[in-house]
Amino acid sequence: MSPTKTTIVAVLVLALTFLAGAAAGVFASHMMILRGGHGAERFPRAMVNRLDRRLDLTDAQRAQVEVIIKRRHARIDAMWSGVRSEVRAEIERTNEEIAKVLTPEQRVRFERMRMRLHGH
Repeated sequence: MSPTKTTIVAVLVLALTFLAGAAAGVFASHMMILRGGHGAERFPRAMVNRLDRRLDLTDAQRAQVEVIIKRRHARIDAMWSGVRSEVRAEIERTNEEIAKVLTPEQRVRFERMRMRLHGH
């Protein structure tokens, strides 16, 4: 494999790793919020607590910020639900493109990596 192809493959694998890590992080956070049904209620309060620790909010500010975060969190969650399948499809297309440039032996190892990333 030429140095240029090696560089391209390395960049693609790095991009895939970043995308997979980002997707896994967002997915894990989302699952933690959804698990048990009460996590979504804790998220705004946790964010307010974090802001309060760093900004020393007054009681009035704290109440206003909590309302804002609750309202926006619901909208962000709805938006994320809309793009989740698009992100997964893009990651899958990236995997398919990478697999095309690999040798058969590399494809086997790459497939094992993909399986671990998805928790299989």
